[in-house]
Amino acid sequence: MKALLLATLLALPQDTLPVPHAYLDALAAGTRDRSGAPGPRYWTNSLDYVIETGIDPTEARVWGREQITVHNRSPHTLEAVALNLNQNVFAPGNPRNRSVPVTGGFQLGRVVVQGTPVTHMPYGASIGTTNVLLPLSESVPPGASFAVEVDWSFEVPEGTFRMGREGTDVFYLAQWYPQVAVFDDLNGWKRDPYLGDGEFYVDYGNYDVRISAPQGWLVSASGVLQNSADVLTETAHQRLAALEPQRVTAVVSREDRDAGRMTATSASGVLTWHFVAENVRDFAWGTSKGYVWDATVAAYPDGSGGERTALIHSFYRPEQPNWSESARYAKHAIENHSVWYPYPYPQMTVNEGVIGGGMEYPMITIIGGGRTPEALYGVIAHELGHMWWPIVVGSNEKAHAWMDEGLASFAEDLTMPMLFPNENAGLNTMNGYLRLAGQDAETESMRPADQYGPFGNRGLASYGKPATGLRMLRAILGGETFDRALKEYTRRWAFKHPHALDLFWTFEDVSGQDLDWFFYPWMYTTRVIDQAVASVELIDGGRRARIVVEDRGEIRLPVHLVLEVEGQPPVVVDAGREQWQGRRMELTASLPGAFRRAVLDPDQMLADVDRSNNVATRR
Repeated sequence: MKALLLATLLALPQDTLPVPHAYLDALAAGTRDRSGAPGPRYWTNSLDYVIETGIDPTEARVWGREQITVHNRSPHTLEAVALNLNQNVFAPGNPRNRSVPVTGGFQLGRVVVQGTPVTHMPYGASIGTTNVLLPLSESVPPGASFAVEVDWSFEVPEGTFRMGREGTDVFYLAQWYPQVAVFDDLNGWKRDPYLGDGEFYVDYGNYDVRISAPQGWLVSASGVLQNSADVLTETAHQRLAALEPQRVTAVVSREDRDAGRMTATSASGVLTWHFVAENVRDFAWGTSKGYVWDATVAAYPDGSGGERTALIHSFYRPEQPNWSESARYAKHAIENHSVWYPYPYPQMTVNEGVIGGGMEYPMITIIGGGRTPEALYGVIAHELGHMWWPIVVGSNEKAHAWMDEGLASFAEDLTMPMLFPNENAGLNTMNGYLRLAGQDAETESMRPADQYGPFGNRGLASYGKPATGLRMLRAILGGETFDRALKEYTRRWAFKHPHALDLFWTFEDVSGQDLDWFFYPWMYTTRVIDQAVASVELIDGGRRARIVVEDRGEIRLPVHLVLEVEGQPPVVVDAGREQWQGRRMELTASLPGAFRRAVLDPDQMLADVDRSNNVATRR
C-alpha cells in the first residue's frame, strides 16, 4: 500500500506538495486520509494530571509534586515513557537559540514510574536535557494505563520569555512541571529538545491543580477555580458569582487592592487555590500582589442554534495604560473568533506583565506592559486566536510554527477593524512581509521553527507571510469557500494533532480544487509575486480595450483587473490561472465610457512586490 502511494505521489508534476515517509505510513495505516481528515483509525493518547504546587515569592522559588496517569489509546505496546523537562532550557550548558538567565532548571526529587522509584536517571536528565526517555518495568499494551510520579522545584527566572517574573511582585508560571511528551501516529515518542524558538507539542488531558500562595496574592490559571469562597473575600466571591455579559465587573478593584482586601486570610498566611481544567494540552498560572481583577461574560453561537458562554477574566496592575479595557477586548476576541469553531472552554484569562509580547496557554495568556488601545487589542486578539490554533487544534509548533502563529495572525487581522475601523491590519501584515520578501535573508515558512535563523526570520516565516497567504487565498477562493474550509479544518482536527498536509488537503477537499500551485510556492519556497500591466490598447474606436498582463514574478496567480472609465462604474475583469500563456495574458473588455486607466489588484489583496507596474494608462 505504501509503495503504491509513494509511486503515485512521485508521478505527480513539479511543485506538488512533498509527503514525508512518516505521513505515507500513516496513510497506509488509516490514521490519516488523503482528504485531509483524520483517518478511520486515528488515535491520540490522553493524560490525567494531579498536581500540588506552591510558590515562595521572596525566594522566587516554585515547588511541586504530581501524579500523571498515561492512557495508552494507541495500537502500540509502550516500553518507555518520555518526559518533557522544558524548564531545563534555563539550566547551565543546555543548548538554546535564545538568550536566557541561567537559574538551574528543574531540581528533580522523587521520580516513580509504575510504582517503582527511578534510582538512575539518564545522563544529564536533571541538569540540562529538556527531554528524557525512561524505560518501563512492565510493558503497557493498547488500552491500558500507567502512572508516573515526580517531585521537583526550580528558581523562577527573571525578565525572560514565555514565563518568569518581574522582581518578586509578578510571576507567570509556564514550563513549570515535568510533562509527558506526545506519542503520536507519525513519530511515536516526539522528543525534540526545547531550544527556545520552537514552542510546544503537547497531548490533551485533564488537570486537577492546587496552588499555594501567600494571602493577599491573586492567582489566575488555566481551568476553573473550584473554591472561590475559600480564597476570596465574601465581596469578591459574590461579585464573581454575579457576572453579566453586558458589563465588566471589578471582582477585586484598585480600592480593594490598596486597602489590602485582595483575598481571604488564613492562620498560616497561605491560601490554596484549586483549579480544574478538562481536555487541555497544557496548564499555566500566574500570581501577583499588585493585580486587580476584572471579569465579564462572552456569549456566542454554539454551532447548533443555541448559545454558549465563557467567563472572561483579566488580571493586571492598574498603573499600566489601557488595561482597564482588557476584559472587553478579550470578550470581543473570543466572541468573534468563535465563528471558526465555538470556543469550547468555560473561561478565558488575560494576565498582564512579565514579558514584552504575549504567550498563550490553554484558557490563559500573558501579555506584557502598557500599550496603545490598538496595540493592546491586537496582542489580545492574537493570543486568543491561539485558543483555536494550537490549543483546540493541537499542531506541532516546533515542526510548523506557522500553523498556529500564521492562523492566529490571520484571525487577529480580521477582528481588529471591527473595533478599530481605521486599522487595515491585513494590509499592514502584508506590507511587513513585503519589506523582506525575496531577499537573501528570507526563509521559507515550512522550515522547522528552531531553524529559521536570524534577521527576524521566525516572525516573517511563521507570522506575517502565512497570514498574508491566507488573506490572499481567501480573496482567490472567495470568502464563503475559504471560511468553510477553515471551519472544516478546525472542526476535523479539534483536540487532535494535524500535520501541515492535513490543512492543505482539507482546503483542497472543501474547495474541490487542486491548490498545490498556491501552497507549494508560498509555503515551501521564497518565491515572490509580481504581476504587471504591460500595455493597454483601445480598439473598435475606443469602445473596447486590449490589455496585456505579464507575470514578472515566480508564482502564477489569477488576475483581478479593474478598468476605470469616465462617468461610469469600473469594469472588472477576472481571469483564472489557466489563461496564462507562458508569462503573458491578453484580456479584452468592453468600455461603457472613455478609458482612464487599468489597475491590477486595486484592493491590494495580493502580496505583489512591485506595485509600481500594476497601473497603466493608454499607450
